[in-house]
Amino acid sequence: MLVKRVRVVLSALAMSLAMMCFTSGCGGSDSDKPKETEVPTEAPTEAPTESETLPPQTEPETELKTDVAYTSQDRSIRITLPDSTWTVQQDADEMRVFSSGNAAMISIVHAADAAAMRNISVAESEDALKQSLTGQYPDANAFEVMEFEKLSSSTIDTYEYVVKYNSTSMWVYAVTYGIIADTQAYVVTGTVVDDNKALLDAVQESVESFTVLRNNVFSAIPGTGGNKTNMSESQSGGTAAGEMASMSDYGTSVTLYASDTVNVRMQPSTEANSAVITVLSPGATVSVIGESPQWFKVNINGNIGYVNKAFLVQSPVQTETQTDSQEAAQVSAEMSNYTNYGTGYTYYTTTEVNLRAQPGTDSGVVSTLSGGAAVTVVGETPNWFMVSANGVTGYVSKSYLSNTNTYTGTNNDTNQDDTTGGSTNTNVGPISGTVMSVGNNTITIQGDDGNVYSINYTDADVSTSSGLQSGLYVSAMIDYSNTLANGDLYATSVSGY
Repeated sequence: MLVKRVRVVLSALAMSLAMMCFTSGCGGSDSDKPKETEVPTEAPTEAPTESETLPPQTEPETELKTDVAYTSQDRSIRITLPDSTWTVQQDADEMRVFSSGNAAMISIVHAADAAAMRNISVAESEDALKQSLTGQYPDANAFEVMEFEKLSSSTIDTYEYVVKYNSTSMWVYAVTYGIIADTQAYVVTGTVVDDNKALLDAVQESVESFTVLRNNVFSAIPGTGGNKTNMSESQSGGTAAGEMASMSDYGTSVTLYASDTVNVRMQPSTEANSAVITVLSPGATVSVIGESPQWFKVNINGNIGYVNKAFLVQSPVQTETQTDSQEAAQVSAEMSNYTNYGTGYTYYTTTEVNLRAQPGTDSGVVSTLSGGAAVTVVGETPNWFMVSANGVTGYVSKSYLSNTNTYTGTNNDTNQDDTTGGSTNTNVGPISGTVMSVGNNTITIQGDDGNVYSINYTDADVSTSSGLQSGLYVSAMIDYSNTLANGDLYATSVSGY
């Protein structure tokens, strides 16, 4: 039953998968101080007050385990990927994509404003889901709704459902987990290409492991038995005796990284007699030499301690300073490849979009352009056009400008971000997303709006840097009046970035 599995995954996440595409704390009292110096580093006077409120996570990949705990670069979400074959195809707040070759894919869509919320597509009942699927696949035997569950709290609704497709070339199984609040939403979607039940189970558990970090909007997700985003270290660890009884030594060591500030304890428990012997800072390396269901056994300068598994990950996390530095480097790289046309060319916005001070989505917004607005393009970087509009100069993502005016929608939202995009659902309009697979004159993409599209590009003007391949981010101009008999959308142009 879904709710039972969700509760198990979110409260402990102790189950290990067989395989491999952001808070207040648990502060320690005086009894948590070490009674003697256990390590050369100086022990703190009390336990951290913020870090250990992050939710529990299954163990990251070690030489002996296959689960891979992934924390996003901006540290806003976590998910446990099935095994080490899974790679990150895209890591941006509005869309994250993970894939295991061509066998399976998981995407995470975050709707953080009114425009993006309107594009979220989640079935609110099993009947609504079946009605939507029947519209796509008239054959009653073309699909089967295997599971459907809706849970509600005073502020959040969650939806989880599994669909098996019996007559589609894209995939056999699709798992959807939607967390919908009034002003924000996350939709996690997992797809499995072949009729592989074991892989479906792994993907489903991965989807269910999704956790939002440090976002009070999602502070009380229904069906989790409590506050998923504010669960403390004490809620996620068992008793010392029970953990020690199931402790296993690796016989070797594995280097992992602290995902946040976290206590190293003398025993594998948050009980009062398990003193804190030191504290790890975010990004600190630690040598792991063993594990129990909820704790890692670590060696710090020859001294043995225990760290809750929720706070050690396989790859170093980025601090806010590092993230800011990376963003600055990306802007610098764009500017270093700037080309000044020496003249101006008239282009048109394909949707409502922000005009930014620099070529980067974290740069300040200097103006908002309505859909179909004429702008003068005076130069370009690899991913941005420099434009002049209404006496203001700035940068617009190339995905949202066209040399012909194709916009026929209405401008109801003046604050759409240049990273959300999406179809105007009119006769002609753009779709942006990440390529899931490439076929004969077709591509399947995971759209920025959370939907999946099969697009025929037989007669399209294709412009990419390295052809069409899985993982490529593309923007396709769609002629909706020319949808093919098999349901594929018809592209008039495809651009890759």
